[in-house]
Amino acid sequence: MKILSIDYGDRKIGLAISDENRKLASRLLTLENKSLESSILNIKEIVAKEDVGEFLVGIPVGLKAESEQARKTEKFIDFLKEEVDLPIQTINEVYTSKMAEENLLLSGVKRENFREVIDQEAARIILQDYLDQRD
Repeated sequence: MKILSIDYGDRKIGLAISDENRKLASRLLTLENKSLESSILNIKEIVAKEDVGEFLVGIPVGLKAESEQARKTEKFIDFLKEEVDLPIQTINEVYTSKMAEENLLLSGVKRENFREVIDQEAARIILQDYLDQRD
């Protein structure tokens, strides 16, 4: 089964997914975060469609400015636990947005197109780091 990685944000939620062998992470999509309920419903649909067996959620820890977002992410995780009966792992995702920006620039994505994929790329980085640590 695959791992679904989540980069939770107030306005957007970036998603990435592993392959069946849990070796390679790929960008999946970006959800508009209109409400916890609608976001979880969308995630549940993806879980069913993509054969997801585990979640990985990035939490920004280590910076004072990130503590509010960390609290919001913890609230999201609590809600996810109530709605989906799958294991949820967490990982520190501090600086992944900056890393995602650099990756996109290096791969030739124009800045005006970042909005479409930057959250997905952050989720992919989170997941690939997690997968690499498991080997």
